[in-house]
Amino acid sequence: MSRMHAMDYRERHTLFRAHATALLNGDAAETDRTQRLIYPDHALAHHVFALALFATCVDDHFGDYLDWARLDVLIERVRRAAPGVSPLKTEALIRACYDEPHLLLEVSQSEQLASIWVVCRLIVGGEPTEAALAELYEQAEEVGRDTVRGVFAASQLHAWRVTFGDGDTEEEPE
Repeated sequence: MSRMHAMDYRERHTLFRAHATALLNGDAAETDRTQRLIYPDHALAHHVFALALFATCVDDHFGDYLDWARLDVLIERVRRAAPGVSPLKTEALIRACYDEPHLLLEVSQSEQLASIWVVCRLIVGGEPTEAALAELYEQAEEVGRDTVRGVFAASQLHAWRVTFGDGDTEEEPE
């Protein structure tokens, strides 16, 4: 049995948002407190939440197509803001959001969160309002739901299936 009580979806939802808010606002004490409540029991669900938040921030920043010049600028900002975070692995995670999902496997799960959080902080910037964060989290949760659905619908490794409004599907290439 877990060392913590069972947490329902709403409690995890609130905890993950509180952790992200603390992290994005630079509140180290609250980040540490919420992280202790998350790990290890809710690590996988939290990782999925963080990946969805990351994908949402990256999409908000770059849009539908990855601009290589803007990517270079962001990676340079990562270098300056977080010298201990690998710029190459951070770039791989960003590119995984743009037609190169196989790159996700090039970065170990234990190294992903450092890149995820520094990129999210740089893109969100400053002290975002509660309303802005609530909207960001709603978008991220929708991205997470769509991604998980797509992973289970895919017939290939490193692929997902995008469902369009008319029910047609298109399988993404490896």
